[in-house]
Amino acid sequence: MKTENWKLPTLIFSLAAMLLAGCHKNNEFSTHTLSDEQCYELTFDEQMGPWGTTVGQKNSYRVAWPDKGVLSKEAERELLFLCFGDSTSATIDEARQKWIGSTFFFMDENPKVRPTDTLIDNSEFGYNYNDLECTCTTDSALATFTIRCESFAAGAAHGIYSVDFLTVDLATRRAIHLDDLVSDTNLLCEAVARAIQDLDANKDIRECLFDEYIAAERMPMPQNFTVDSARNSITVYYSLYDITPYCCGIPEITLPIFWLSKHVALTPYAKQLFGPGCSL
Repeated sequence: MKTENWKLPTLIFSLAAMLLAGCHKNNEFSTHTLSDEQCYELTFDEQMGPWGTTVGQKNSYRVAWPDKGVLSKEAERELLFLCFGDSTSATIDEARQKWIGSTFFFMDENPKVRPTDTLIDNSEFGYNYNDLECTCTTDSALATFTIRCESFAAGAAHGIYSVDFLTVDLATRRAIHLDDLVSDTNLLCEAVARAIQDLDANKDIRECLFDEYIAAERMPMPQNFTVDSARNSITVYYSLYDITPYCCGIPEITLPIFWLSKHVALTPYAKQLFGPGCSL
């Protein structure tokens, strides 16, 4: 009888520990992979390019998508838009079906469209393609989604590509934006200009700027950014052609936190996130 009384508290403690572990597991940040590929034959009434009246197209994606409940609804909606350019679909499945079925490609004409298992590939001029990839990395406090998209039109001199980022606070499951980190985004634009001119880390960008930005006192407001895992810097990004020629690639400017805090006030949230690195 004494033995049974001794076992009862132990059993209760074990069950409580199991419940706590289960709750913790349900709250863990996790993703799963969504992928698909579809080829099309596009036929035009008139010759549309050096490849003639018929051209192949391939749409493909590989997306790390958050498990249910991992992100806030607002962050998930933002990620959906960054991945599939869709602001109207109610679900991720609806958005990716629209994307994989899209055959509009830099053309006003409406071709006859036929899905096919065999890609039409003109070896001299190539074929149209849209390729999307979303990956996710995490550290102790943040998750970063990296969304890369590349498109090419048959016969073009080169493709077009983009890189977007979504940074998520793992504690709140909400997306972080630049105005969550700096108190004045106007001053941030000035700080980016100074960082390009003054910091050796940004030398390559400085040597590649369009003429209008060579001596600029402020840069356009960047929309993309990442935070390094050591919490030493923010890197801001521009799109192709925004501030540099195509040949220079995606422009990225490093803003060390200690340096940045001297040029623009950081928010209380940023000071908590970056810790001693943002102290003057």
